[in-house]
Amino acid sequence: MTYQSPFGDMDTDHEWPDAMCLSRVNCANASEETIGEFFEGALALIDAGIPQPAFFLARQLAELSLKAILGPGVMGHDLGKLLKRLEDSDDDLFAAGDDRHLIVEFIRDLHRRDPNGDQGRYPTTTKGVPSLAAVCCANPPLFREYVNRLFLYTQGRISRVGQTV
Repeated sequence: MTYQSPFGDMDTDHEWPDAMCLSRVNCANASEETIGEFFEGALALIDAGIPQPAFFLARQLAELSLKAILGPGVMGHDLGKLLKRLEDSDDDLFAAGDDRHLIVEFIRDLHRRDPNGDQGRYPTTTKGVPSLAAVCCANPPLFREYVNRLFLYTQGRISRVGQTV
């Protein structure tokens, strides 16, 4: 059997009617599409009961969301530092409102449970500790609710301002 790559190059026609577009080259808003895919992936994993990848994608969704809100050129994986930058600039995310408060607390919770961004991604942390050892489980409906809140808020911000990561 000969290996056939499942990936098409940018300069070829796609022979598959249901091709999955991986590239962000031709996106109208690459940040919005990427964040949307992480959102859909996180929900699918939560719904399927696949916990560690769901946690990882939710954390990635939070990171990409904060970076999109902050604007281009933002580096780093520390959710706490990203939140602090927004808070210090009196960003809308920290304005009064129960919904925003819940989103910020969800992001802080993700940061507390994974400050280095390496849990849920691998079976162990970079220090060799089992991944998410301090977390027993997640409440799927509540987890899904907070992922939804984060996504909808971020989409509103990206659409309104037109920022990109």
